[in-house]
Amino acid sequence: MTRAPSLSVERYISSIARLYMNAAIVMTLLIGAGYVTVKVALDRHALQQSVSFATSSQFISFQQLANQTRALMRASGDRDLPDSLLQPMIKEIRRNIAHIRALGGELRQLNQALGDNALERLRPRDTEYERLREELNERLEDFLSRAERVTGTSSKERRLRYSFWGPIDFATSSDGALMQQFGDLISRVHDRSDISINNAATLYTLLALLLEATLLFASFFLFKPLLKKLKQEHGQSKEYEAQLAHQAHTDALTGLNNRAAFHEELEETLALLPANGGGFSLLLLDLDRFKDINDSYGHPAGDAVLCHVAKAIRGAVRAQDVAARLGGDEFAILVHGITDPVVLQGIAARILEGIRADVSVDGHLVHVSASIGGAIAPVHAASKQDLIRIADIALYASKGLRGKAVIFDEASWAERMKQNQLMLELVTAPERGEFVVHYQPKVDLVSGTPLGFEAVVRWQHPQRGLLPPIQFLPLVEGAGVMRQMTRAVIDATCKDIRKWKDAGIAPGPVAINLPESLLVCDDGFQMFADAIQANGICWSDLTVEVTENVFFDQGSDRIYRSADRFREHGASVSLDDFGTGFASLLHLRDFPFDEMKIDRSFVSGIGHDPRSEQITRSMLDLSRSLGKNCVAEGVETEVQRTFLAAHGCSVAQGYLFAKPMPVNEATSYLETFITRVPLRREARR
Repeated sequence: MTRAPSLSVERYISSIARLYMNAAIVMTLLIGAGYVTVKVALDRHALQQSVSFATSSQFISFQQLANQTRALMRASGDRDLPDSLLQPMIKEIRRNIAHIRALGGELRQLNQALGDNALERLRPRDTEYERLREELNERLEDFLSRAERVTGTSSKERRLRYSFWGPIDFATSSDGALMQQFGDLISRVHDRSDISINNAATLYTLLALLLEATLLFASFFLFKPLLKKLKQEHGQSKEYEAQLAHQAHTDALTGLNNRAAFHEELEETLALLPANGGGFSLLLLDLDRFKDINDSYGHPAGDAVLCHVAKAIRGAVRAQDVAARLGGDEFAILVHGITDPVVLQGIAARILEGIRADVSVDGHLVHVSASIGGAIAPVHAASKQDLIRIADIALYASKGLRGKAVIFDEASWAERMKQNQLMLELVTAPERGEFVVHYQPKVDLVSGTPLGFEAVVRWQHPQRGLLPPIQFLPLVEGAGVMRQMTRAVIDATCKDIRKWKDAGIAPGPVAINLPESLLVCDDGFQMFADAIQANGICWSDLTVEVTENVFFDQGSDRIYRSADRFREHGASVSLDDFGTGFASLLHLRDFPFDEMKIDRSFVSGIGHDPRSEQITRSMLDLSRSLGKNCVAEGVETEVQRTFLAAHGCSVAQGYLFAKPMPVNEATSYLETFITRVPLRREARR
């Protein structure tokens, strides 16, 4: 009797054992199946994330390539820009093209690996994704081919194309479709990534429910690490998305919003205007002489200045305002809720005050200043294009003032239209022979006897009359006529010297200012040589004037050689506007020049500014120590004349003696002082 219960319990235990073993086998199979399934899902998700990241990286590289190509086209439009400065841009574009193609190859491999995934094969084929990818690849390859053609053409061909079409963005309509397809594809990839995450989570939940009672111990060692990995994968996905969003909307150098983010914010703010009422303001900011900083101190110094400007802007605006770097040295600020021009002027002044500083770069103090133009919406405009255009008009007006802020008004608009018209007329001025030369004497400071002249250009405008240089020289570089204007001055001066000599008058050396763009190449020298030979005069009849800025020009070595070449042929070299540029004692020691001219800004302080007097005395002492002649510019009073003479200056020019005059008046002036010499003609050289 006692054995039956024992057998019953034994059978029960055996039955339980069999059930347990069967359950253990089933659980083991389920665990294995669950592990394999989740691992496959995670592998698929990892591949999907790689596809997403590579696609977004390709998009960002595409945007950079479009900006670089536009920059190359704009730079090629500058006739005076040497090709050597364009080569780094071309190399960077080609590297970006290769990078985009490498990403395309990587994406093909990733998509192939994704298609081989077991879970991917169970899903219906995503024909829409494949269509988008195929169309995008075709458009992208067409875009890259166009970019390669741009880099493969000559500067002249790019300039002709740019001059004809104007500053139109690189293939705007085609590139817009390409960016739309990028957006559709990234959205599609993001959706597939979310599906991948949801599938993995669903599979794991089902397995957890089946094994909850019996797999607690096993899950601690097996599924917990897998769950952790899944969580990490999802966290990395969010981090990738955040990084890509940051890269797509942030300027890498300054940390401000970039151009794309600025335009999005501007469009959204304008769209909300009808509903919200009120308004806002737009400020456009442009640095003064930023190109000179880059050329003089290098791009690291330029980057340091840009970071300084970004910091100053952030410190001057409110948290709700939006500051962005549009590219280069251009910045923009959206000032929300401000429509009062006086208040906006105060904000702009606060920004300029923060920017205005001396930035230390590698032991050099770089002075930074900026100009700002402002417009108010909807007072001045209610569309993006019009608002930016009007703010740019105000910015243009402020650039003429240097370091100031101008909020748009009708006067700004009228001035811009006037300048635009003048620039158009300036292009054809050389062909019409409208540039004329006036002569200002250099005289003996004691006796007033003329020792030579400085040739200064005037524009004989058919409607506006005789224009001084200050009204058109700032437009010359932009109009591309510096070369023609300089040639006209040289030719006219040499002809006038020939006439004076034929009349038996010795005018003394005539100084002509030669711009840096003609000193870094042989063109400037050849202009002088051609005019001298054509008119049968001597090299010693001319003086070449250069400014201190040549010392920090990227082609300073070539400029040194050009100056040497002029002196070897008999022309003297004069250092103009001394004291206002970048000359150091080392430059003065090595640069081949014969004469230094004290700038009028120092001479004007004589008699009431002890600092100007001390600086002027030091310059005169320096010129004597270097064995160079010294000329004082802008002498207008007897006090200035007496001071200069007392401290050893022997040559001067200024209104005290004579204003610049046309050639017939200069001839009469010379006849007053100079006794005619026997008629002779120098041997033509």
